[in-house]
Amino acid sequence: MKTAAPSPALRIHVLAAGLCWGLSPVAGHAQQAAAPVEATDAPATAAGDPAPLDLTLADIADREPYPDLLDTSMTVQGDLQEDTAVPTGWMRRETGMNSWFAWKNRVRQDTGLTFGGSWMMLWQNYSSSLVDEHNAVGSKLTLNFSYDLFNRGQANAMSFDVAVEDRRPVGTDLAPLQAGMATGSLIPTAATYGDFSLGVTQAYIRQNLADNRFQYTIGKIFAPNFLNAYPFFDDNRQFLSQAFSTSPSIAAPLRGFGAVAAWYPTTTGFYLKPGMFTVHSDDTGSTIDDFFSKSEHFYMLEVGWSALARTGTPIQARAAMDANNIHLTAWYKDPEQGGLPRAKGLAFNANYMLGTNMMWFARAGWSEGWFVDNNAAVGLGWRPTEHFSDLFGVAIGGLQPASPQLRDQYTAEVFYRFHVTPHFAITPDVQVQVDPALTRATDAIWVFSLRGRLTF
Repeated sequence: MKTAAPSPALRIHVLAAGLCWGLSPVAGHAQQAAAPVEATDAPATAAGDPAPLDLTLADIADREPYPDLLDTSMTVQGDLQEDTAVPTGWMRRETGMNSWFAWKNRVRQDTGLTFGGSWMMLWQNYSSSLVDEHNAVGSKLTLNFSYDLFNRGQANAMSFDVAVEDRRPVGTDLAPLQAGMATGSLIPTAATYGDFSLGVTQAYIRQNLADNRFQYTIGKIFAPNFLNAYPFFDDNRQFLSQAFSTSPSIAAPLRGFGAVAAWYPTTTGFYLKPGMFTVHSDDTGSTIDDFFSKSEHFYMLEVGWSALARTGTPIQARAAMDANNIHLTAWYKDPEQGGLPRAKGLAFNANYMLGTNMMWFARAGWSEGWFVDNNAAVGLGWRPTEHFSDLFGVAIGGLQPASPQLRDQYTAEVFYRFHVTPHFAITPDVQVQVDPALTRATDAIWVFSLRGRLTF
């Protein structure tokens, strides 16, 4: 159902609201930071974009011929993962980039420097739009670098990770992030496909200590990589809607200065993960001064059980690679002077493997002082073949806005990621936002998407 052309005032209001949501913590990983492990927004280790669940199935990585894509693609680590060729077949091709990856491996072995990247294009079509923008195309270029500063090649190596990114609309007025928000949906239909020029989006150090009993990272980091994250949280590889990526009920900061640690006191898998960030985000700038000069911070404490405890998996890639995990996250955000008020909340996640090729998940969140009071989501991912990294995903979820004047919104999404080569995938995706909270002009907004992703 197409609405009448809005007035100039309404256009400005909606675009401003969408931009605010997209760049604010409510968008969660909206415009995720560079993808160091391409599954999260942090610099990654070697190899390509480690996305959560490519199908991030950690327990089958050892025996599969395709890349171990378990690192989050939002992080630097994701795009730095190592890749291998897969068998050819109908619509399947070998990578054709073997010499490039072989050279990268030699550089890593000789110097300790790992680098890689990805380029993505996303087209979305919206059945309804408050600003009469029914199509959006976005480009996302990510370059990831990781270097061992000390103890190269050892379990306690101190690494410095950097992510450089560029995101912009291509041939359309708005990028998918802003255009999706302008449909009337309370949450982004593609949270990280925003608009900013080439720059450093993540730069941090990380290290594992005491036989992997303790981990830490500090610097400019993408907070959603560590906050209630799980294997399907990467919209570079999996679900596009924020309903199934970051939790819309968490007032999470995005790219800014912060620190996170993880402690695994026993061999049972139990862990504690505290973190502290400035509430001020800057896509390509520095916020270190905000962290130390302003008493405006975001605090988190995650308590849970992990199948990857004491495994040495990098801290920023853990959530995306953890095939079996259950956790509860408590968070608190200081009030901002002249800005957003104090907020707090809880978030829950459980994801678990069914056999070797399927993973289910259940998530929920509650908050006070934020735009979304409650949210919940369930879904599953299925790898239909062991020969290729294809992935089928389906999920449903809902949220309750904090404003009593807005109606509850429900989301369903289904996608299929088809790997033409080990480094190039095409993903058709369909999502529907039922009872969109920001408009009553339509009962449902359909979003048809096509995503292409090349890792190098």
